[in-house]
Amino acid sequence: MIPKELEYSDLAPIPDKFYRIDALVRENEVEEFQLPEKLRNKPGKLILFSFGSLACLDANLMRKFVEFIADSSHRFIFSMGALADQMELPDNCWGDRMIPQTKVLSMVDLAIIHGGNNSICETFYYGKPMIVMPLFGDQCDNAQRVEEKGYGKRLDPYRCTKEELLDAIEVVLKDEEMKEKMNQASLRIKRDLQENDISRVIESLVK
Repeated sequence: MIPKELEYSDLAPIPDKFYRIDALVRENEVEEFQLPEKLRNKPGKLILFSFGSLACLDANLMRKFVEFIADSSHRFIFSMGALADQMELPDNCWGDRMIPQTKVLSMVDLAIIHGGNNSICETFYYGKPMIVMPLFGDQCDNAQRVEEKGYGKRLDPYRCTKEELLDAIEVVLKDEEMKEKMNQASLRIKRDLQENDISRVIESLVK
């Protein structure tokens, strides 16, 4: 599962028996989500900050980013994870232990994510520019491809400064070419997913 825009056909031939699917997003099962009142009348773009279920267990790292985004002129929806009770969010930020990420992605202008495969695919599905801050595993490769292909920026979560993060946010939000590339990727993915039914491929293999 990887968006076509990030696959490696530019570096090596794709194997004949390789079958790619862009994303697995069930829109009709997504929980309803309304923008919290705390953020409704505030200025600025709307940004998702989500580091998945494992990375958010690093409480010191999460508190660092909470401190960083407090000085941003934008609004944030923050996925706090299991250690939510150890964080206090600033006025420009609303968060919860768990949020309906796909529903939130449909609303925001930018996603700041750790780069896990699900988050990458979901962000592409909704056509949102991204800042990817990988910690381990496939996240590092995903983040590198996103930056190489011009769909976002990569930052080191442990080394980046407040200025680097806030500057990256402004750069990505103002990049109209990147926004259009993401929009076109989203349109293609939604069109192709209607035509390419992975269930038919699986059924053909197990019959």
